[in-house]
Amino acid sequence: MTVFILDTCTYTKYALRSSLVESGIKESIRDLDDINSLKSKCRKATPTIIFINQNCFQYHSDGNELKAIIEKQPLTLFFIFIGNENIKFHDFIPIKDNVIIVSKFIKISSLIMIIQYFMDTKAWHNANSAMGFSPLHFSKTEAEILKMWMSGFNTMYICNQLGIKEKTLSSHKINIKRKTKASNKQVIYHLISIANSVTDSINIRAAI
Repeated sequence: MTVFILDTCTYTKYALRSSLVESGIKESIRDLDDINSLKSKCRKATPTIIFINQNCFQYHSDGNELKAIIEKQPLTLFFIFIGNENIKFHDFIPIKDNVIIVSKFIKISSLIMIIQYFMDTKAWHNANSAMGFSPLHFSKTEAEILKMWMSGFNTMYICNQLGIKEKTLSSHKINIKRKTKASNKQVIYHLISIANSVTDSINIRAAI
């Protein structure tokens, strides 16, 4: 097993390394400095797990590079940590078969559980599996609502555009929050922004 850790925080790297070793993952664990280093290493080996801090691909070009790496490494499990400490998200959300957005506040035991399950079954994304992991997916209506919501349009505008009642819109928003495990619009926006920067699976963008 080969594990790459791309994070500028020394404490995070130390905590991850220690936790992995304590959990029995004692093989190759390497710290990397930037996306280019990750790209170079992935040309030479297929890592089992890659941990990446969102802050390491804050620029558009870095996001494109990371997206290309993810596409070329379908058997690698990617954890993307939310870099903004003001975002109150304490869970994890799969956005692709092998990509999970993770809170830095997540319990180590939960992180190890995900890794072990992935290693044991290679089917963590199966909605029928014991853990029920399934990549984030929105219905057509939810996607339309989310796009307008993230763009700042108000309730009346969205209802008029879709020809639905406020109660129906509210129900859709509740489903969106449930699917993203987010408590508010700010967290949802941040999760979708990360997802859009590294994969085409979630194709929802705010209007510019």
